[in-house]
Amino acid sequence: MGKEIGIDLGTTNTVVSYVNKNGKLRQLRYEGKEIIPSVIYFKSESEYIIGETAQKHFNNNPKAGIKNFKTTIGDSERHEIIPEEGKTFYKRSREIAQLFLNKIVVGMENKLIKEFGAVDGCIDRAVITVPANFSSTEKGATKNAARSAGLSDVKLAAEPTAAAIAYEDSQGDENSRSVILVYDFGGGTFDVSIIQKNNGAFEEITTGGDKHLGGNILTNILAEEILTRVNEDYGVEFPLSEDEFDEDCHGISLTEYHQNMNEIWRVANLIKEDLSENEDVIEYLNINLPNDKSEVAEVNFSRDELEEYIKDSIERTVEITMKEIQRAKDLGFNKIDQIVLAGGSSNIPLVKERLEECLKNQDVVFCDDVSTLISRGAAVLAQRYAQIDSLSKAVTNVQMGVAATQGVHFERFQMIIPEDEPLPCAKKKIFYLSQDNQKKLEIEYYERDIKNFPNAVRVDDEGIEQIDSLIIDNLPPNLKASKTLVEVEFVAQKDGSLDINVELKDKSGKKISSGNMNYKKKSDLLE
Repeated sequence: MGKEIGIDLGTTNTVVSYVNKNGKLRQLRYEGKEIIPSVIYFKSESEYIIGETAQKHFNNNPKAGIKNFKTTIGDSERHEIIPEEGKTFYKRSREIAQLFLNKIVVGMENKLIKEFGAVDGCIDRAVITVPANFSSTEKGATKNAARSAGLSDVKLAAEPTAAAIAYEDSQGDENSRSVILVYDFGGGTFDVSIIQKNNGAFEEITTGGDKHLGGNILTNILAEEILTRVNEDYGVEFPLSEDEFDEDCHGISLTEYHQNMNEIWRVANLIKEDLSENEDVIEYLNINLPNDKSEVAEVNFSRDELEEYIKDSIERTVEITMKEIQRAKDLGFNKIDQIVLAGGSSNIPLVKERLEECLKNQDVVFCDDVSTLISRGAAVLAQRYAQIDSLSKAVTNVQMGVAATQGVHFERFQMIIPEDEPLPCAKKKIFYLSQDNQKKLEIEYYERDIKNFPNAVRVDDEGIEQIDSLIIDNLPPNLKASKTLVEVEFVAQKDGSLDINVELKDKSGKKISSGNMNYKKKSDLLE
């Protein structure tokens, strides 16, 4: 029997946890570090590095590396990569995630073999955490990337649920009953879940958040202010967007511009983190200037200044949190027993301050290390791999559906699976051929963020996103449009990933022989 691990594959950092020989939760180190920057850097197309070393190389040569790949893991677009050696090449985020995870698995397995031996130390099971607001395509891409990286047996868990499990595990009262609110403010996303613990099982009551609001947004806000100060102090006009940059106009090379922007972002992130502990900070950044000059700029910030810049974003997270509390009350859960903070951005003092103001007489708990909390929860689940389905119970956080293809409701969203539906669940929808002897049918399906965009109706409205297409081809010959039903079953799995089954039926509901018919999600064709 091999070893199991828990992986918090974060937007900015990744943490891997396991249970050691003494039964204690511990973090595995990569290059001596428990916190591994989620960065990959290519020396050539076939040779690459990850983590802190990759981050250092990336700072000097951003075009040869990729960071924040988690936020686009479900996309089909390819990143352009210009390695140190060799020709330019292109890779999708899911391919980057696979390469990154492969280095993690190989590096960690070597350490586990030293501790547990050649047989027991081999990694054969893993739980990987994903944001509660990840789409089914993003969850599927994460799972496929992990399997391609060498993890043959992989399960996903929602990040807030993993945080709740780690917190309760640290309390040591396995059989207690409680309702826990997890406020998870990570680098790329914000999630909030209200979870009921009952005799060791964790069941989501309601979950929400914003997949486009994370700590990186706060860093970007601060970076924009630093850029403004640099421009004013040195009499330059460096733009925020590369699209507006011109070498002749701004007097530096594109490489130097990338170095500047990466340095500004790095310092902005340091300032954000340092101001969680200090009232004032001073940081220094290296800036390339016209005429082959460079300067070391001093940047001063106070906590009050930071809070003024980011207060709207923090207020947005509090607003979402209060809405989920009201949803839980509507479902009969009137008392929150514990509020647990997870994710690096929850260290910001303004977060705890605003939550305590809105939730009077309610303790808000900082755990001993919010940066490793989610990974530790994943490791607890991994250790109980066979019982994971009974230990954690999730719900859908968005509606899933399709677009109406005709009539007065043309292009309007039609719900198939509702929000807050217990997982797993399955719903069926009938589709029709548009013509006789049709050989191929493509069905686009969508997710509607009903909680944040209640007025979104048409599939091109903000809050409704196409998540994939179902392609059905090699339909049997001689099908009549008026006599053929295409029954599609949408199956939302326990981890929120989506599977699809297709059957052909006649008008009476009798199954039609499908012959060599194929059906597959469009995203699967990209693997």
